[in-house]
Amino acid sequence: MKIMYVDILMKGHHAPYFKSVIKNSDYEIVLCAPEKIEDTNIRQIIVKTFIFRTKNPIKYWRWIKEIRDIAETEKPDVIHFLYGDLFYRFFGLGLSKFKSYKIVITFHQIKKSFLRDISIKKIFSQINTGIVHTDTLLNQLHDIGIKNAKQTENPHYYDFENITRQDAIKTLGLNEDVPVLLAIGGTSYYKGLDILLNALKKVNKPFLLLIAGKELDFDKNFIEENIKAYKNKVKMLIKYLSDEEFHMCVNAADIIVLPYRKTFSGASGPLSEGAWLRKTIIGPNHGSLGSLIKDNHLGATFKTEDVDDLAKVISEQLDSKHTWDDTAENYRLTLSTDRFALEHNNLYHKLMNS
Repeated sequence: MKIMYVDILMKGHHAPYFKSVIKNSDYEIVLCAPEKIEDTNIRQIIVKTFIFRTKNPIKYWRWIKEIRDIAETEKPDVIHFLYGDLFYRFFGLGLSKFKSYKIVITFHQIKKSFLRDISIKKIFSQINTGIVHTDTLLNQLHDIGIKNAKQTENPHYYDFENITRQDAIKTLGLNEDVPVLLAIGGTSYYKGLDILLNALKKVNKPFLLLIAGKELDFDKNFIEENIKAYKNKVKMLIKYLSDEEFHMCVNAADIIVLPYRKTFSGASGPLSEGAWLRKTIIGPNHGSLGSLIKDNHLGATFKTEDVDDLAKVISEQLDSKHTWDDTAENYRLTLSTDRFALEHNNLYHKLMNS
């Protein structure tokens, strides 16, 4: 069996995500992406058409044709598109060109509207299986009549076990005696960093906010302007994080804060990594994030996009440390990369036997 994986990026979480999918694989693999992963012996093909965040239908169509040409040469049994969200805007145009292969697509978010539902139905009608990472997203698909979807829990990607919190605190130059709040990842608008910065103006408890990630929608000047009232309580690492830096930040945290806006409906890498290390998670009460946190006792939720309620919840969590219970631990055990890879392996074999 030969699987051809396609991704639009290999930076950030994309590379460790791919490695988690193929862990312990028993099939031939080829990866098609715009850049190479350096620390692997997997065969890789560089895709010349770069379509990350593109709205250009001509560029999208050029990318479809390039992937089709690669597939005709490679002749895989299964093509797995690892970032299916890119198809929404284009209503799955071009997927019919891959009808001679088994097609799997992973969708990280699903946004609802009349036109989006039409697009989603069109996409799913042209593929064998669509993968989502939360029960909430799976139920949304079922509600619009889609039956060929499968849920598999988003795993933790990194091996944190060899780093202690004390070592991480020391390496990052943080105060060990103050609770560390972590906002991690690129500063995209949907992640709501501005909501968190405004909420912390109303928190009168000891804390240190660690902001770590690449500068995107909110730049360093914006952050500095919005933390003036408590700038001595903030440590910034505004840059693209190496794996080691990401490890350090998550290990150093007491509480991981996910102030995501309503537009975000998917699973969260920082939530998975934080839960694996038994960190307290604070997140919005809507969608997949709200359900994951509440149903699995991972921490606390606040009213989405409500600055005052976020300030209240942060203050409460700083006052009384969250207890990690059996429900949370059972969820943590589902985050194994071995389990994640096995579910993918079983899916491919099932498709080949169908």
